[in-house]
Amino acid sequence: MNTRARVALARDQDASQFSAILLRLCDGCAAHAAALVDKEGETVDYAGRISPYEIRVAAAELRLVLAFTRAAEVPGFREVNDIRIRTRLRSYAVIGLGDGYAIVLELARHSSALSKRALLQATRELESEAGIASVLPPGCTPWSRVEVRLSSEDARRPEALWLNRAWQVVSVLGRYRSHDLEPRERGYLARLPSGAELSLVREPLGRWFMDDLA
Repeated sequence: MNTRARVALARDQDASQFSAILLRLCDGCAAHAAALVDKEGETVDYAGRISPYEIRVAAAELRLVLAFTRAAEVPGFREVNDIRIRTRLRSYAVIGLGDGYAIVLELARHSSALSKRALLQATRELESEAGIASVLPPGCTPWSRVEVRLSSEDARRPEALWLNRAWQVVSVLGRYRSHDLEPRERGYLARLPSGAELSLVREPLGRWFMDDLA
């Protein structure tokens, strides 16, 4: 049994709103740990199932990798905002945010894939909580993680959403089809009893995301 991936270790600082956001990101991406790091390489906060020392060291080193990459005299490197690294034992990702901040994630061995919707949600929430400049593109769909109850007749079809501390029954209007859907993702257009319409996407890890209510 991989105890390291299953047992949460003691924190060396009080949990904050940042750690709650990072914990949701870990779950959405099946990551071992995530950290918010500033331009000096200092960890603002972290979440996950590895030691605080390990994630702090990884965050500091990968923030330097991002800085060195952007400083390189190579066309296009100055605009690099996403670096994925695979090693023999584990993988890492560093995602640049505004004002010199970055998200660093430790991933499973041989993995480099991230949930783009979980990352978009975490980026939006961290920017709001920290008051830093946004790096999200204009018109970016504001996806949010949501708990879904599936139909007893079709295990792939959503029946209700957990919203406002209650199950809200949804009427499926059809399939959600968009260029941003990956091959193994499934999307639906749905309507709540209030008449509000939304898009729902199930990602390969079984996590569901919804866009803003229309």
